[in-house]
Amino acid sequence: MFQPMNAKKGAPAATGGAGHIGDLPEGVLHHILSFLPARDAVRTSLLGRRWRDLWTSAPGLRILLGDDDDGRASVAHYRDFVNHLLLLRGHAALDTCEISFGVIQDERDPCLNLWFRHAVRCNARRLRLESVLHRGLLFVLDDLPLASRHLARLELVGVRLMYSFCNFSGCPTLQHLEMARCYLSCAKKIVSESLKCLKITRCSFSEWYRMVISVPGLLSLRLDGNLNRAPALGSMPLLQEAFVRLTHFLEYADYCSGADFGECGDVNCISCYSMEHNFNSCKNSVPLGGLSEAESLALIAESKTFIYRRVLKQCPTFSNLKTLLLNDYWCVAPDFYELTCILRHSPILEKLTLQLFSTGRHKQNLRVKGSPNPTRLSAAISTHLQIVDVKCAAIDGRILKILKFLSTLGIGFSLDKMEILEE
Repeated sequence: MFQPMNAKKGAPAATGGAGHIGDLPEGVLHHILSFLPARDAVRTSLLGRRWRDLWTSAPGLRILLGDDDDGRASVAHYRDFVNHLLLLRGHAALDTCEISFGVIQDERDPCLNLWFRHAVRCNARRLRLESVLHRGLLFVLDDLPLASRHLARLELVGVRLMYSFCNFSGCPTLQHLEMARCYLSCAKKIVSESLKCLKITRCSFSEWYRMVISVPGLLSLRLDGNLNRAPALGSMPLLQEAFVRLTHFLEYADYCSGADFGECGDVNCISCYSMEHNFNSCKNSVPLGGLSEAESLALIAESKTFIYRRVLKQCPTFSNLKTLLLNDYWCVAPDFYELTCILRHSPILEKLTLQLFSTGRHKQNLRVKGSPNPTRLSAAISTHLQIVDVKCAAIDGRILKILKFLSTLGIGFSLDKMEILEE
């Protein structure tokens, strides 16, 4: 969240003499007004003649609707105010704009779409649109691609995105994109040549096909706790860090009781074979291929999800990977195939962290440090490996099996040196 969104409400006091806020340069006053919610910024026009129209040209605009009532006040309640606000501002240039709202009576509310597009036309560099409610109608953004030569950061929270909106080819300076609690079931592609940072958290993808993410210039990626089918990732040759946590919500989305690798042989199986053409059409399919250039990587999944296992059959080489974090999905006895496979394809790995068997209230509060022995290190393990950390809630039979397996690879552990991690 960018800086103006953290400001507390409250307008500056009406003062006038030397050394008071009213005597500050106009640029400073504009900066101060940019921190205020729109209603408070407008109220400053009562402070004096100099303040009368000052708010209309402030570079920051924060339209917060229903924030007083935990989001229960409807957008309709504030419609006239915001329409007049934007009319009086005209097309004054914006640096930052935030629009947050509560109850809507129309999922395609024309005013919200108009306000959002108005901010884009005012050349906003940083734009945030947020539904503060977790229930009720989900606002649908117009199915039109954004076009702005100025937009650098976009944050979307709790809205529904349609087919064309996620094509950001018309935003050549967009570098940071965040989506949280968004519904993306109709969006088939996220496309951008300019994006450097992409965060998609707790969003819902399609049940039937895989969204394709094509962002070749990306440096940082976070896919965390999203539902339904995992997206297909295109090539990201500049990727430095990635965090991918896969979950499943529907029984037929990336989960099949008849096959660990998602190839049960039943052509009618919705999970394994639905929209298979879409899966195969992405050269660097889901999700490891597009992550192969990352320097730091975290891969976490629920045990029932087959996607990682399917891709491991053609595992790419992680030629730049130095730091790797895995959970117990990768540590399945007796052969530990998944763990061995990814270690074998990480030739310069320096640090490995395993976060194991954390469910509910049982968090990883113990750490066992491993010591790679260069003289005994398996040929399947990177000779650069220096640190191996195993984090778990307790030392039980499952943990001992994993430690024993790692010891066969030349990584020794001493339970006497086990550490208790702070909460």
